[in-house]
Amino acid sequence: MKISKVVTLTGILMLTACSSSSSLTTVNEIRDMPVPVVHAQNNPTADTTAVNNCYKENATRLSELQYTLKTNMGDDVKTSEVFDTKSDAHRVFTALSKLEQISAMNETYRKEGNIAGLKAINEMLKPLKATA
Repeated sequence: MKISKVVTLTGILMLTACSSSSSLTTVNEIRDMPVPVVHAQNNPTADTTAVNNCYKENATRLSELQYTLKTNMGDDVKTSEVFDTKSDAHRVFTALSKLEQISAMNETYRKEGNIAGLKAINEMLKPLKATA
């Protein structure tokens, strides 16, 4: 009976560690992403439906990533952890800041009708779909 409890506890701890490791991998991938800067072409006949669809897809994905990172971080983060450059909390906050920058560019590209910029963000976010 004791052995099964030990095995169960070990399994739970390993799953928790794997989940945390996957989350930190995602955090590091986000932190290392460049914010895509794509200059708008002078195209007054941009397809507004395509622009809006791409914008919404990006905005949804960015929101999902932000929610996942905040949820995985938990509510018991101390201010000192956020400012400690070696802590996981600092890495998460840095990744959240990067997502905010990307979100701002997403909004700018939508306002400009810059479909190329929106697609660049979309392509950049695609690899993260499986990891978050």
